[in-house]
Amino acid sequence: MGWMKQDGGGAVAVAVVLLLAAVDVVHGVGVNWGTQATHPLPPATVVRMLKDNGIQKVKLFDTNSSALNALRGSGIQVMVGIPNDMLEALSRSKQAAENWVAKNLSSHLSNGVDIRYVAVGNEAFLKALNGTYMGSTLPALQNIQSAISKAGLTSRVKVTTPLNADVYQSLSNRPSDADFRSDIHDLMMSIVKFLSDNGSPFTVNIYPFISLYSDPSFPVEFAFFDTNNTGAAPIDDGGTIYTNVFDANHDTLVRALQKNGYGNLSIIIGEIGWPTDGDRNANLNYAQRFNQGFMTRVNSGQGTPLRPGPVDAYLFSLVDEDAKSIEPGNFERHWGMFYFDGQPKYQLQLGAANSNGLVPAKGVRYLPQKWCVMSQDASLDNPEVAPSVSYACANADCTSLGYGTSCSNLDPKQNISYAYNDYYQQNDQLETACKFPNGLSTVVAQDPSVGECRFRVMIQMDPETWSSESDSTYSINHAPLGSAISIFVVFVLMLI
Repeated sequence: MGWMKQDGGGAVAVAVVLLLAAVDVVHGVGVNWGTQATHPLPPATVVRMLKDNGIQKVKLFDTNSSALNALRGSGIQVMVGIPNDMLEALSRSKQAAENWVAKNLSSHLSNGVDIRYVAVGNEAFLKALNGTYMGSTLPALQNIQSAISKAGLTSRVKVTTPLNADVYQSLSNRPSDADFRSDIHDLMMSIVKFLSDNGSPFTVNIYPFISLYSDPSFPVEFAFFDTNNTGAAPIDDGGTIYTNVFDANHDTLVRALQKNGYGNLSIIIGEIGWPTDGDRNANLNYAQRFNQGFMTRVNSGQGTPLRPGPVDAYLFSLVDEDAKSIEPGNFERHWGMFYFDGQPKYQLQLGAANSNGLVPAKGVRYLPQKWCVMSQDASLDNPEVAPSVSYACANADCTSLGYGTSCSNLDPKQNISYAYNDYYQQNDQLETACKFPNGLSTVVAQDPSVGECRFRVMIQMDPETWSSESDSTYSINHAPLGSAISIFVVFVLMLI
């Protein structure tokens, strides 16, 4: 399917809307605020950063009370989320839906949080999920809508369900031949009718990067907006010309809706962005080029060939998340426009409010400036090297190590040092976290970073700034850190 491939979008985050609000016509920029991090920034720091950057809309993937309380009275419009693991319970019980609305909507709305949307599930029909949520998504949508109506909130809050772009397809790659996937066509028609009947938007996540990642023959230039299409012939769809994959993908959805009688249904881009590490095509230059190209189009009101005018979209994402699952790829922990500590990765103009570029987080507190590295006199032939690196990477984040990544230029000892240091930092620089066997490691005061490869110093974590209270099994501080042996560990060991 070429440019239609969408197998691994980001799952847990907060998104940026660049268009009209559900109730009032408010122009502004929003961003996915992901919190799957071992040391997340304090919520108040993030909200200040959103405001400093002129971001007026934000999408959360759960209803964590710390994040919502920080957004209280901020003037930022919010989309909250219901994780997939809650869909079954909400689909079976109207009372459960009413309880959820009372706790997570009514209470926060009355407390000054400007919630506009509820995202019920996230990419629930991904082929990789093998139909797990096909029977529960629509009933959960219906029960949440009913509960919102019962609470008298229908004029303030709309429901939607963010879907991956793999729910529709075009066998010819021309938008005019589009339709919804045959295995879920009837279900999609029921969901689309439900959304239309309730004045709710169709929310879709579109990732040109995933098209490039999944298909080695995908024309790179077709992923970007500022291209002259060198090596990437435009798609001529009966006289409608498509010069980039976003327009073609978006209008494939438009055509699928038109074909089934819902051509006027509003569309929100729930997630769109580009990662900066973890893959040869995930780098700072491509991310800046893609996101700036997208923002320039959004700010110009250009739209797509079939939907000219303003685009409603959520950028993915605000900050890096070092505890996300890397099953889709090592790039999953590097979608942020900002590093984990709120420092900008590259220059990006979101709009008139930040014409001078991204504004960093203020008041961030760091641990002491020290790093854990491989001892100078330690030998690469030491039999404890391989198991110690495997252990460090299994319990920290080594996704910046590997071919084509920001740290691919390190020598063997530097690779090992990177793994040791990240484990040390994630464990808050505990003395015992730099005690690898046989004297392999030592703590130094000189920054061992090399070029673009940053050996990070972790931010200070105040557990009291984040509440674990959320109607989800999702954990902010203790999310899984990935498999013990993966591609970056193999890469390190091959260099020894």
